[in-house]
Amino acid sequence: MSFTKMDPLFPGLNEEITNEKLAEIVAYSLQKDFGQYTSTIKTIGQTTGANLRTIRNWHDGLKVPSSLHFVQLLQASPTLRKWFLSYMFGEGFWDDYRLIKGLERSSFNTMKTHSSEAKTGQNDVPINVPINLNERQKWFLIKLESDKNTAAEHIAKQFSVTKKTAKRDIADLKAKHMIQFHGARKTGCYEII
Repeated sequence: MSFTKMDPLFPGLNEEITNEKLAEIVAYSLQKDFGQYTSTIKTIGQTTGANLRTIRNWHDGLKVPSSLHFVQLLQASPTLRKWFLSYMFGEGFWDDYRLIKGLERSSFNTMKTHSSEAKTGQNDVPINVPINLNERQKWFLIKLESDKNTAAEHIAKQFSVTKKTAKRDIADLKAKHMIQFHGARKTGCYEII
């Protein structure tokens, strides 16, 4: 099938993608996730319920899946899913996602702590209070996961703010019990709680 300039475009955050480009992306993703084997087509067919010839066309980059099949392929293909989420929400989406997953884990631990306190009748602390973070704080938490030596100077340099503003962001994170400082003042480091 040939594509024309009048084919509908796939809208996105930064640019629109033609059906031809989308067909290439789908084909690349399916080949990367499922391989080049004959059984690949049948495996995808079991997931989507589509005709095997149609799947072969997707796999070879000749056709674009319908919207229903595209959603089913998003569920089956991690590569296509990652491309789609990055395309729709930007590359910063993955940093936010990692941060949210980390917060969910810490919220779960906090919830377990609070539920054990509730059994003993010690504290009545609300556990479902939303935590609002600015971009600098999100960046700091993500950076802290990979580099324990991250400090206020790094925030100030990355976002072109004063060191005082960066320290205020860190103090807010400490007040929310998301990070803590370990060690001596000069040689210590922050860690996520």
